[in-house]
Amino acid sequence: MFGRREGDLNTRRFWSWFSQEAQGIANAIEALSRGESDAEWALIGLNERVRRFHPALEADVVRTLDGQHLMIMSGAVETVTLLLDAAPEMDGWRFETRATQADTRRVPFRRAPRPSMDAMDAPISARHEAYAV
Repeated sequence: MFGRREGDLNTRRFWSWFSQEAQGIANAIEALSRGESDAEWALIGLNERVRRFHPALEADVVRTLDGQHLMIMSGAVETVTLLLDAAPEMDGWRFETRATQADTRRVPFRRAPRPSMDAMDAPISARHEAYAV
């Protein structure tokens, strides 16, 4: 009777919140892609809200090559399906599970690879290469 609940599981409440915050999240990702600011605060806020829906879920947002924003959900299959089936149609947004992610040309901004030192194994041949980071 007084046990702890697994989460809110109210899809209408989550998508109502997301529709209000979608433009701010998109703006943060756009600013990050231009190198103007950090979008970590937007992704942290999104994941806090996703975990209110269910504690085992996680979301990531990427910008695709066609300019759309893609929210990728991962977690328990039943819960992800419940949430994504209730997703509204939103201009500039798509929603997928991590399993359906097939386009390898997308790079999640949070998980973008850092420059490798393997590229620096050749001797420095010009003055500007000595200052490469």
